Amino acid sequence: MVRLEPRRGRLILHLARRKFDWVIETRYWRNPTIGFLIWLLLPIVIYYFASLIGLKPVALLSTLISANILAMICIPLTLQIIGTGRVNFGPHFFVAIGGYVAALLSKNFDVHPALTLFTAFAFGCLIGLALSPITIISKGLYFVLITLLLPFILWEFVYWRSDIFGAETGIPGVELLFWTGDLITDLMYYFYLSFIITFVLLLISDRVLRSRYGFLMGVINEDEEIAATYGTNVNRIKIITFTLTSGAIAIAGWFLAHYQGSFTGPAWLTPAFLVIILLTTTLGGKGAIYGIVISSYVIAILREVTRTTLGEFSTVALFTILLIFLYLLPEGFWGLYRKKRYREYAPSIRIRRREVT
Repeated sequence: MVRLEPRRGRLILHLARRKFDWVIETRYWRNPTIGFLIWLLLPIVIYYFASLIGLKPVALLSTLISANILAMICIPLTLQIIGTGRVNFGPHFFVAIGGYVAALLSKNFDVHPALTLFTAFAFGCLIGLALSPITIISKGLYFVLITLLLPFILWEFVYWRSDIFGAETGIPGVELLFWTGDLITDLMYYFYLSFIITFVLLLISDRVLRSRYGFLMGVINEDEEIAATYGTNVNRIKIITFTLTSGAIAIAGWFLAHYQGSFTGPAWLTPAFLVIILLTTTLGGKGAIYGIVISSYVIAILREVTRTTLGEFSTVALFTILLIFLYLLPEGFWGLYRKKRYREYAPSIRIRRREVT
């Protein structure tokens, strides 16, 4: 049974035993719709204008794909930070795990990319589950040091077993997701696949943060003791959050392996890449998953511009610009949007503690 029920400011669609709301007021959906369309049409617009001036936008399309990959990593990482109350300094460890699982299965056993995707996610979750107790037994500097050591341990292991992992040469012969014979067409396909993955992660994260589970994650992030006082199973939420987000981060490694046709872990286990991830997460805004998309594109474009124009000084210039952004934008890029639209801030609970004199 389908029934449409008009209400003040919204429409309710009754479908079977479920209800779906749609807010009529444009201020709630106009800007997200515009942002989604810009994101969706960006490679087409770039291709059109590049064609007008007789250029092949290979570098630009590759930069857009790199931005989506960066967002794939940082969106689950932000969710993980909120749900555990810990800042993970080893997200690229799970990127490498997903990449190596996909590359080894594809090359050695000729496994289809759809199955390597599932396996990379499952393996990332399994390792995340094994490591999840560190969110309970450690915090602060100790948690940072533990997660910071994980990529270095994997780095050493990769070089120790270079016969399996290829060390700096990597694992070649990974099955490509797309191969049409035309580079531009392939890049378009890769962009929209990375776009779909990033958008799905964005929607899932948004749904989680708006749910009761997301509310409990936020309470844990604010104060674990208060959350436990009100009966919240803090440890269970931490373990579940760390496990699932670790698997989601591993998906980025899967995409990299099948996008490049090979996977070289040491290239993604560097401290420089970690800094890029953390800067992207921070400049997106505090817990702002939508701001991460903006910061990913800004940083990816800045990396390409500085690399092509400044050569060996590109890294210094890039990090100098990002440091200036950190100083000028304490709330990140998403804070620029929320300053003019204060009603769209997520609700918060403030608890007044009794002072003992």
